[in-house]
Amino acid sequence: MATELRTRPVVPPVVRRARVRRRRRLVVAVALLVVAPGGAAVSTYAGDVDRGVHVLGADLGGLSRADAEAKLRAKDTRGPVDVRVGTERTTIDPAAVGLRLDVEATVDRAVRVTPGPFEWLHGGREVEPVVHVDAERLYDALMVHLGPQGDAPVLPAVRFDKLRPVPVHPVSGRGLDRRAVAGIAERGWLRGGPIGFPVVDLVPRTSREEVDRLVAELATPAVAAPLVLVTPRGEVTVPATAIAAALRMESDADGRIEPTIDAAALRRAAPAVFAKVEIPATDAAFRIVDGRPVVQPQTDGQQVDLAPGPILAALRGTATPRRVEVGFVPATAKTTTAELAKLGVAERVSTFTTKFAPGQPRVVNIRIMAEELRGALVRPGETFSLNEHVGERSRAKGYVDAPGIENGKIKNSPGGGVSQVATTLFNAAYYAGLEDVEHRPHSYYFDRYPAVIEATVVYPSLDLRFRNDGGTGILVDTATTDSSITVTLYGTRRFDEITTQYGPRTKVVQPKTEYLQEEDCNPTDGEPGFQQEAFRVFKKDGKEVRRQRFFWRYDPEPHFVCGPPPPTLSPAGEPMPVG
Repeated sequence: MATELRTRPVVPPVVRRARVRRRRRLVVAVALLVVAPGGAAVSTYAGDVDRGVHVLGADLGGLSRADAEAKLRAKDTRGPVDVRVGTERTTIDPAAVGLRLDVEATVDRAVRVTPGPFEWLHGGREVEPVVHVDAERLYDALMVHLGPQGDAPVLPAVRFDKLRPVPVHPVSGRGLDRRAVAGIAERGWLRGGPIGFPVVDLVPRTSREEVDRLVAELATPAVAAPLVLVTPRGEVTVPATAIAAALRMESDADGRIEPTIDAAALRRAAPAVFAKVEIPATDAAFRIVDGRPVVQPQTDGQQVDLAPGPILAALRGTATPRRVEVGFVPATAKTTTAELAKLGVAERVSTFTTKFAPGQPRVVNIRIMAEELRGALVRPGETFSLNEHVGERSRAKGYVDAPGIENGKIKNSPGGGVSQVATTLFNAAYYAGLEDVEHRPHSYYFDRYPAVIEATVVYPSLDLRFRNDGGTGILVDTATTDSSITVTLYGTRRFDEITTQYGPRTKVVQPKTEYLQEEDCNPTDGEPGFQQEAFRVFKKDGKEVRRQRFFWRYDPEPHFVCGPPPPTLSPAGEPMPVG
């Protein structure tokens, strides 16, 4: 009878040892999971966070979400952060660069983690915290401390000198990697020790050869001839000078050039060309109808679609004329009807009128500034600047020479007399209850203005500014006659009444007589100087709710006489010799 031989498969020793280790670990893990010393059952799932989960060295295992968040917040110290920029040691303020620990997101991440039995056995699992930082602000803060360690690279570009392409070839430098600093900060913060930001070579992505290829293949042919845009309303020809003004070949922060067309620059360079086929949008605006503000709706328009792809393809071609078919895209109004309707400009809030003598040169200036001021809109929280809104008073704008105070004398200059507009506007804002930000009364008193409550302006050094501290918009309207200017403000009234209570004029100083032998001389009658205070009184529901003090001291305006002083007489009545 034959004997059957049974053989076992040969298992290499290394495999046998691995099997033994796995069996041992499994037995230990099951024992730990099922029975604890003393017979009590043990679970890894007590609380919202599993046992064995750690963040920044803090054991969050078994904690509720709220307790885990509280424990992590103790790690977010918000103190100065030690950093090393190359070899330079310094600190940065985490709040200044937006560096913060996102506690809620970190706990969310921790809750989703379930350590395995062997991870739990060997101390658990460390979860990376969620940290945020403003990369641009961090980069700017670090660059302050780079110093001589850095050498800024020359970023490549292609620009135009009239119609001649000018290449700017790249040059490598040394500095901080703009794209890496955020990750370094997020990984290194709250770990202990300074965060190191290395100084590295900065090599622009676009090479010298690529710049030269852009000059040959795009820049040069782009300005070799005009570009014909074929639109549904007809053809228009864009001159080469406009193409040079709009073709952008600047590099990004990494030194990479992506050619494009600046549509706004192209329209600015050839406005008459596009006006032939485009329909401009009209902004919504306020109109005053029967003494009340109404919204004139916006109208949308159409403009040529200047998407860069087809245009750049045509500019690379050498055939003339270069032609590209383009369509239209909507031209939306910047200010919409719905936007204005929400501003609460519903009623007259205040109005003020000042008078002037008709027929004087200053009347021209008053009317020009009043027209430029009409329709100004001050949204809630905005500060209105008269100088910024109106700009420089110049002859090119139609302003004429008229008297104004200059170094204590009355001199002629373009825009003289526009302080009449400033004073009228200031009083309208004053009686509307708007916040006074900047104003200055005249150095001399003029009886055509209310004392103290008046303002002068000089471009650009002396301005009139007020802030709309209410919750609704303010619309400025103006009107002029041959002898007056009126400024009316529309919005929503916040106060029942605003009045002025004056104190007495004190420390009155009489004017002196001065003789001026100057070509540009304006005689005056002279006015006394004095000081006075005035109180702006706010009333609501019949009660005073606030008062604000204004104060000014006027210098005495001299009695200016144009010409030499009269001769001095001797006791006998004879003219005394001079000199």
